[in-house]
Amino acid sequence: MKKILSIIAILCFVSISYNSKAQCDNTLISECATGKESLKYIKHFKIRFSESSNVKTRSEGKFTVMLMKGNHYRFFACNDVTKPGKTIIELSSDFGEFGGNLNKDTGAEYRAFDFVCTKTGPYYLNMFFKDGAEGCGVCIISLVME
Repeated sequence: MKKILSIIAILCFVSISYNSKAQCDNTLISECATGKESLKYIKHFKIRFSESSNVKTRSEGKFTVMLMKGNHYRFFACNDVTKPGKTIIELSSDFGEFGGNLNKDTGAEYRAFDFVCTKTGPYYLNMFFKDGAEGCGVCIISLVME
């Protein structure tokens, strides 16, 4: 009987531990992408990093995405609420920076930012956590249907 109770206790502990980390799975993507009626989901990028010991050598996710001229895109940043990291997104190309969800002058963070593409080609998405904190985050790219 003791053996059965021990096994049940271990299974309960494993279940609780798994559920507390489950926010950083596809549930995070689903929650970030829901409730946006006038948008068409295109793609998502997810990052998950431990805390960086040095902000200058912080962990970053670098992705390339093809965007088309004349399209209006919206980039959403969502975070796992069980982690302290806040996802920062920066959009650039070979010709310069085009935007992000962090105002570098004021330090204000935004949940989303828009970009109207003026040239078809590859664009670079750089994702990291503010102040090098530990976190799990996702960037959802959507097409704004006007």
